[in-house]
Amino acid sequence: MKKTVLFICSIVLTGIISSQLIISCKKEKSVPTEMTINITSTPKLNIGEVVNAKVTIVTDGVKSFKYYKIVDNKKDAGTEVAAQLVQTGKTWVYDFSYTVQQYDDLYTLGFEFELTDDKGEVKNVGLVVNINISVESMLVKYDWKVTESTWLGMDVLQPWDAAIIYRFNKDGSYQEDLSPEYAADNHHFCFWVFKETPNNGDTISILRLVRRLKQGDTAIDEYYDYKITAANESEMTMFWDVAVFGLLGIQNTFKSQAKGAFVPYGTPAEEAKVNANASLSCSHIDPALLIIN
Repeated sequence: MKKTVLFICSIVLTGIISSQLIISCKKEKSVPTEMTINITSTPKLNIGEVVNAKVTIVTDGVKSFKYYKIVDNKKDAGTEVAAQLVQTGKTWVYDFSYTVQQYDDLYTLGFEFELTDDKGEVKNVGLVVNINISVESMLVKYDWKVTESTWLGMDVLQPWDAAIIYRFNKDGSYQEDLSPEYAADNHHFCFWVFKETPNNGDTISILRLVRRLKQGDTAIDEYYDYKITAANESEMTMFWDVAVFGLLGIQNTFKSQAKGAFVPYGTPAEEAKVNANASLSCSHIDPALLIIN
């Protein structure tokens, strides 16, 4: 009888140990680490539009998960977002979102997602963001010159205007190279303001140039609005609705050129004179002029 009891106990004990081993093996079974992204490049986007992508990870555990913003093939320091992963079992999901910013279109833009699993294995996937260049960015990307100026079909382009090279900076400042022949210190070229006007007939946007005009021992604010009716990276058509020699509605054609040699005001001496004239300082500009209604 005792032998029978011992035999039964032995069978039960063996069964318990076997079941525990099976459970233990199931718990210890690992999965190979994989990471995928639902899109690797976007369609052409405009400034202000949103990039959405989904990164899916299958792994036993996540040690680190970050993304890098890559501008002209240069990676930033990276952003750790492991805490934002949504886990279901051994699957983690990250919903990525990015709003295209002004001037992103001046560069190549992409994102790299980097996973380090709990064993130290690293996986990467990438996303290329394709962007249409905006008119505002076109102005910044190149230098610009007026090559045609007409009124009622007549050529009214003056030599001093044809000599000017315009340079628009991302910080909202602008400069004019007047050429050595027409170098002068009559103005301090200060700011440019841009506004898209899609509901304004054939005017797609307005470009305002704000500057200080010397008036004897003092100076006053002065600005001009250009109505842009057509634009691409090579050429822009603008209307200048201001009285010049009694003329209104002058049509100007601006041509782009690669940024190169540039001397503000025409010569270093004239630039120094402008900067030394306190009354011409751009700090005097009325802030209201920096808003196009």
